[in-house]
Amino acid sequence: MIDHINKKTLQLNGYIFFLVLFISVSIMVIYSERVQIFAQTVSIENDNKTKQEYVNNTLYISGTAIEKAKSDLVTISIGVETANRTATDAVVANSLKMNNIVFALKNNGVSEDEISTSQYSINPNYNYSQSGNILETTGFTATNTLKIQSMNLSNISLWIDSAVNAGANTIGGIDFQVSEKRLDNLKNMLIEDAIANARQKANIASSAVGLNIIGIKSMMIDTDGFNPPQPFSNEFVQRSALSDAPTTPIIPGEQEISVSAHIVYLLR
Repeated sequence: MIDHINKKTLQLNGYIFFLVLFISVSIMVIYSERVQIFAQTVSIENDNKTKQEYVNNTLYISGTAIEKAKSDLVTISIGVETANRTATDAVVANSLKMNNIVFALKNNGVSEDEISTSQYSINPNYNYSQSGNILETTGFTATNTLKIQSMNLSNISLWIDSAVNAGANTIGGIDFQVSEKRLDNLKNMLIEDAIANARQKANIASSAVGLNIIGIKSMMIDTDGFNPPQPFSNEFVQRSALSDAPTTPIIPGEQEISVSAHIVYLLR
């Protein structure tokens, strides 16, 4: 009987031992997992904080590049106005003079694809009272305006003088420009120079405060900067070959083109 009781006691003690061992191991595993999860959470928070610090460390710099380009395109406005009692007579007189002008221009080097009509109008002329009321129609004025657009800058004075001699009585304007294709090529070149100028300034500024450039947050390129054409020196004044009489002085210009790069750098 005593042996049977001792045997039961030993079995019970064994069960209790294994139960305590199992509970202890489970507690250790749970505690270990909790420690790992907590450590991982701290690591993520630190990374986000570090990244945020990098984002907040920024430097705004503007770089510029400027180039002076000689004009290679000219636009000239040449016209003739004729007035007469009737619209028909005004148109006929205008057409005769304009045909003479076109003939003179083509005879002096203006090609067919460089000349076009930019404006044509027929308007009545009125006689007004002192109070501003229309009293009567006194006649009509016909206006015909040509546009010459050419990359030949050597004959501008000759064209104007020959047109005036042929009957032109309005010169609307002379506009010197840089042709679109050449302007695009210059701007593309200046973009690289403007970015390099901005980077040079950024290197100096970041080094002065003990930081390094690690990237670019944003960048904007401005290619709209330019100044109106500036005249060349007097040695470029053109002279007409029509006669020894004084000629119309025409001075081609050069255009100042600028490109700006506005960059926000990331620092660490």
